Amino acid sequence: MACLRQARLGFGLLKETLACELAAAKSFQAQESLALPSSGQMHMEAGKHSKTVEFTLDGCDKVRPQCTQCVRVGKQCPGYRDQLSLMFRDESTKVIQKAHAQWGVLESSENGDASGSSPTSSSPSSQSSRSRASIASSASSTSPISPDGGRLVPARVPREVQATSVDRAVQFYLEHYVIGLPDEARTGQELHQERWVFSPTTRDVMAAVGFASQSNLTGNKELMALARQQYGIALRGTASSLHSANPQDLDISIRAVVMLGMFEIVRDDGLPTKGAQTHIMGGAALMRNLLPFFQSSPEGLRGLLQLCFSMVATVMCSVQQLSPEPNVMIPTCPVPSMGQGILPPTFFEQISFGSTMATAEDMPSAELIGLLSRFVQLSARVRSQLLKDGQPETASVLREALDIEKHLDSWERNQAGIWVVVEEQVEGDFFPADAVFEGSYHAYADMWTARVWTNYRFARILVNQLLLEAIERFPGSSLPIVSAEQQQKSYDVIKRVSRDTLVSIPTHYRHPRLKRQHRELIEKTRGGAGIGAAQIPTLLFQLKVAGAAPGVPYKNWAWALAMIRTIWADTGMLQARRLGDLLEKSREGNLPSTVFVKVEEE
Repeated sequence: MACLRQARLGFGLLKETLACELAAAKSFQAQESLALPSSGQMHMEAGKHSKTVEFTLDGCDKVRPQCTQCVRVGKQCPGYRDQLSLMFRDESTKVIQKAHAQWGVLESSENGDASGSSPTSSSPSSQSSRSRASIASSASSTSPISPDGGRLVPARVPREVQATSVDRAVQFYLEHYVIGLPDEARTGQELHQERWVFSPTTRDVMAAVGFASQSNLTGNKELMALARQQYGIALRGTASSLHSANPQDLDISIRAVVMLGMFEIVRDDGLPTKGAQTHIMGGAALMRNLLPFFQSSPEGLRGLLQLCFSMVATVMCSVQQLSPEPNVMIPTCPVPSMGQGILPPTFFEQISFGSTMATAEDMPSAELIGLLSRFVQLSARVRSQLLKDGQPETASVLREALDIEKHLDSWERNQAGIWVVVEEQVEGDFFPADAVFEGSYHAYADMWTARVWTNYRFARILVNQLLLEAIERFPGSSLPIVSAEQQQKSYDVIKRVSRDTLVSIPTHYRHPRLKRQHRELIEKTRGGAGIGAAQIPTLLFQLKVAGAAPGVPYKNWAWALAMIRTIWADTGMLQARRLGDLLEKSREGNLPSTVFVKVEEE
């Protein structure tokens, strides 16, 4: 109980976010004059209420085994519909016959999509759970897309089998942020085995992310207003869930906190990482104080360190994204505010605690997070002041960057055991060229080590980019510090690590073009991912870094840009579109503005 009380204190950071989000939702509603659903309406949409309540028009609290309204009026509660079964249901002959009878068609007639459209939303209909939907990056149509790329005619669906807008938002999340990603369910039916899917806490967050994603893809502002309202509900539910002393619910609480951070990345209001960082540090406090529940299992400590790595990546992304010169490491127009408290004090407490608790097997991850935190502070320092050739501060920055580079080089060379990375390649055109770079992929001991390596790579590229820019801009300061040999080595490292970053992508993100025979090879790396989608925001930043680095081949840039655009079209994550725009500006050449992704049924 003492641990849970401390966790609730760590989660207190989220209360401020809740107040801000509710205020933002009200402001958005007033500006756009949108008729948002009332709290009662939103409650009714959040899940199928009992049939008795359908006639009373009162809110159903969905208490089990009987809802309060049924008990109050003295009637037998008929129960509730299983929302997951509704989303990924098997359309039995009986249901189809009933639907056809209401449509007034013959039994031989067939219709396509049965998801229907909500009276409160103009969002696109969800696609089959057997394949993750693919949408062009310029997607704006409200018509569903068939597996072969053709447009389906919306079917008239009777209300008895019609999903609500919240149901479809949750379904969008499950199809695009869960199914098929590392260590997640491969099909909708496998989700029945996951407790968190049925939790009201995680369901509210899924709906928020689903609404926001669909709003981004369609430009429907009403969906974003619904997303913000669901987000406020989710924050309350997550805070309330932390009062439970049931250790079995810890995974649900942790997942909910991570998903709240995902919402901030998806909606991206111009400062996406600020809200995400709040959730990350709240999650880290939660993980640290709940470590006793994990006992001797490494999952607790690894979860804490993973959140610290996510914090570093979001801060670095923020530093670049908010800079007037996002594709350089040493700007000509510094922003003084960037050098102030770039990492919160609690962050250093968490990594210190992680280093103390790390076993010999996990020590490489603890060492790396320390190096990365040093580099983040150095980057903020460089962007907050105007460096000039011959000044002591410029020489100090160069020495610090060179020292970090040497430690990163040593870190890579010293890895053994579970930290060894194996590159495998399939000759010919077995893999789709836009899904697997040069037909190569990595095999790791597990997803945990794979994620640590990706964080290493973006830092290694950026620190060498900083050295190369300093050599060019400050020859007087760099000449006695950085040798010609080191200059050539920096180019070689950037080129090699950029390629490694692209080769590693299939391990973390399953491109919509990948089929079962492809995934059977790539999925050799399993276990330790926790939440499959949690790595996608970091992956987007790594793709941007690998594609925009100096000296990398054009094909690296083009492949990275196409992958970022595919992730944007697949998930509706607005940060993907923003980072893609930044990457595109790093070169004069441009790819076509639309990348179409075709997904075929297996």
